[in-house]
Formats: sequence, C-alpha cells, structure tokens
Amino acid sequence: MHLKKIISILIIISLSLISIIILESEQDIPYSRSVETQRNHTQNQSMSYSNHLEFTHKTLQLEREVIQFEIKFHSDDVIDVSSQTYVHYVDETVTSVYCLLTDGEKSLLEPSGGPYYIPYRKYLLITPRIRLSFGKFWLVNALNDKQGKLRIGTMWNTSGQFEVQAGDTWYLTLAIPASAEKTGFSVSLNSVNNSMEFNQLVRHGNLGFYSAVYHQFSGKYYALKLSWLGGFALCDVCKDITTKDGTILQITVAGHKTGSLMVLKPTGEELNFDKDKTIRYTYFGNETGAWKVAVKARSFYFIMDASLLYIDIDPHLNTYSSNNMT
Repeated sequence: MHLKKIISILIIISLSLISIIILESEQDIPYSRSVETQRNHTQNQSMSYSNHLEFTHKTLQLEREVIQFEIKFHSDDVIDVSSQTYVHYVDETVTSVYCLLTDGEKSLLEPSGGPYYIPYRKYLLITPRIRLSFGKFWLVNALNDKQGKLRIGTMWNTSGQFEVQAGDTWYLTLAIPASAEKTGFSVSLNSVNNSMEFNQLVRHGNLGFYSAVYHQFSGKYYALKLSWLGGFALCDVCKDITTKDGTILQITVAGHKTGSLMVLKPTGEELNFDKDKTIRYTYFGNETGAWKVAVKARSFYFIMDASLLYIDIDPHLNTYSSNNMT
C-alpha cells in the first residue's frame, strides 16, 4: 500500500517537471528568434548607405567650434560636391568661417578655407589700452537687419565632380573660429549610387581668429584713421597658440609700408618673412605643440592689420606650407 503511494507521488513529480521544462523551452524559442531578427535588422541598417549628404550651419549650430566628418565610399561612384561659405558684414563684429574637404592627401576644393570680415570705422584711434571708433555703417546695418532682403557681405562658392573607388575616404572640416553672428556654410555631396556613409570624428573649441585692430594680439598696436584723409599704424604684436591633434594655420599681414613676420614652429624652426604690402603664411600638417607668431610693421596713409586663424585638428592631407608675399 505504501509502495503504491510512493510510486504515485513520483509519477506526479515527474509529470510536473516535464511540464515545467516544456514551458521554459517554449519561452526560450521566441526570445532567441527576436534576438536573431534584431541582429539581422541591425546588419541591414549598417548596409544602408546614402546618395545625398548635406552639412549646414543651421543644422550643426557651431559657435566658435570646429567639427570634422569622415566620409566613406562603399562602391565605385561619381560624386558632385558643392560648397558655399559666407559672412555678412556686421559693424564691430569680427566674423569668420572655414571649410576644408580632403581625400586624405590633398584638398579637393579650392580655395581652402573661407571668407572673413574685420570691420573698420571711418574714424579710428587705437593704442595698446584704448580703442575708439566713430561713424557707423548705416547702410550696411540697415540692409543686414532686414530679414530676407539684400545683405552685404562676402560669399565663396566652389564645386567639383570627382570619381571615387570603393574603400576611399574623404574628410570634411567645418569651423566657425569667431562670432557666429551672420556667418554660415552649406556643403552638399551627391552620388550616382547609394555609396556614402559618414561619421563624426571630433567637435571642440580649440580654434580662433584674431585681429590686431581689435586688441586680440599681445604687444603694442597704434593706429589712427580719419575717414578719407587716411591714417597710419605702428604694429609690434605677437600671439602664442598650442595645438595637439594637428594644425591649420593662416596668417595675414596687410596694408603695411614696411613689415616683417616671424613664425616659431614647435620644432624650434624659425621662419622669417620681410616684405611690403602683404605677407601671407599658411600651414597644414601634423606638427603640434607651441607656436609663436610675431609681427612688426608700420604704414602711412592707410592703417594696417595682422590677422591669425588657427584650428587644432588633423587636416588629413600631406603636410603643406606656403608664403605668399606681394
């Protein structure tokens, strides 16, 4: 009698265990399927590439920042590129915009960079501690304040068509080094096939655009301007910058009667340029560290200015430097 009870209990326990195992397996099957479905969906998404890419200031909202994108091509293709950069003239506001597109070795669109604006008033007095200016640009302000109306400024439009192969990579660098007021850019890429994929590499604020007229250099700068009577300037200024990822550097000294530019590179190499009227120095490369720029110049009849643009970023092109003196 006791043996029958024990057998009955064992049968009940066995049936219960079998039922639990069946229920657990039924729950596991749909879960494993959903994971596989999700994995396949993710893979399909990663294989979905684009035939149109557009980068605009309105979308990115840069404010004294630089951003860089990597654009990969997954099949042989033909790419149409168009770039527009602009600055609107705003009284007493230094504005600048920058755009560089490279294939890892060279710049694809010329000219590299972008427009900038350094405003000057009709009457100007500048000393190392004082900056007085009079005479507003009433017409410029009136036009620029009207939304949708004619604006006064500078715009650069560049375009080109390029053939690419599967595996090629481009790099797009966009920057607003100074005030973002009345400044912008638009870069679009259109391909025949759905071959393009982009990724953001960096975004930071180690960049700048400086003007001696606006006390943005160290040292001494004296200037006087009296409308159509002209003016004069004496300049002995310097600027130190530090980069760690790569360097884009553009220096302009203009309007001087006699002047010199010294660039001390992080390696200790010193470059000196001595020329009237205009001196321009440009550097793209991976040389990083402390840079020093010094300008000594004087002018009569017109005031002169020294400006410096730098961006701490890998430009993704072969090291390039040039000096243009006119």
